[in-house]
Amino acid sequence: MKIVVVTSLLALFAAGPAFAACDVLRQVAEATNAGNEDLAKQIAGGQAPDCTADDKAMINRVAALASFNRIVGAVGQGANLADFEPELETIRTSNAAPWQVLDALGDINRDRRNYEAAARYYQLALEDASNEVLTPGWMAPDAKYIARLDRMATEMRLAAPRPVKLAMRGGCKISYRGVSLKKKSTPVRYVFGTAEFTPQGLESAKDLSECLKSVKPKVITLIGHTDPIGGAEANRALSLARAEALGQYLAAEGYAGEWKTVGKGEDEPFKADDASAYDEETLNQMHRRVEVDVEN
Repeated sequence: MKIVVVTSLLALFAAGPAFAACDVLRQVAEATNAGNEDLAKQIAGGQAPDCTADDKAMINRVAALASFNRIVGAVGQGANLADFEPELETIRTSNAAPWQVLDALGDINRDRRNYEAAARYYQLALEDASNEVLTPGWMAPDAKYIARLDRMATEMRLAAPRPVKLAMRGGCKISYRGVSLKKKSTPVRYVFGTAEFTPQGLESAKDLSECLKSVKPKVITLIGHTDPIGGAEANRALSLARAEALGQYLAAEGYAGEWKTVGKGEDEPFKADDASAYDEETLNQMHRRVEVDVEN
């Protein structure tokens, strides 16, 4: 869970030019600075004359931070984050939740092993954090945390029983606030011991195809990986065959750039954030993947 020190940052934000035209934004920032959550909510629920649509969205997001900071404080004192899930969901649905709330919901679902939901929340957090209008610099995660959000979204996507899209809002990106995230681990699944897609694998392959249409890379490298079951040489050949099958599918679906394949077999298992959280089968499922390295 991201611990946000927001008061001093909001104070700097409150001195910015946005407040000249939107006094309500200044008011809600001051209430949040003061730790007055009730007042922040009251202001956010009122009228906002002379404020743009983006200003109004920011008013709600700043008020959401007032509530989020209280939750952060409680968790820091030993409270269970999952106990705040209903409140976090309310914030998410009613206040145009900032990425911090989505990240926390990702953590909650990860801990309960609802990997599909966790993948969606982490991906949404990453995409929200990349919106430089509604996530100005003072609210944005740093480069290390952007990489963490991408890593957790990837891990949950690999662990999930059902495919989860590479992009939840709009098209795929390979750069977030200047942070390059050009390697995508894709859970394209195959029939055991073959390079034939399962129905879920085909769904993931279609998602990757749509992602590439958005990014339009000139060159991609497809890197196949297997689990450690079976012989090393057989696994290397299988991983290469699977990468080749994916490349042929992408080309047939309209990818016009150059594509190369590499077969790593079992040599580079997926490095989970906490491998002890998974059983052997889930870890093997995460090892079985195709990484797509995008070169623009």
